[in-house]
Amino acid sequence: MKQTAIEWLIEQYIEKLTLTPAMVEQAKAMEKEQIRKAYLADAYNSQYGFEQYYNETYEQDKQG
Repeated sequence: MKQTAIEWLIEQYIEKLTLTPAMVEQAKAMEKEQIRKAYLADAYNSQYGFEQYYNETYEQDKQG
């Protein structure tokens, strides 16, 4: 099974005993890519663009 973004981040923390902003950003990018792949695997969602889906679903919490 492929490693999730959070598993990667935890592994990095255990190895280095620190988390840098770059590590967190990399984990976020990995998570977004994992979400994108899951989204594209679901034919039902193919009528919407991934970026629109991602922004409406995950980015709304960052606004306001």
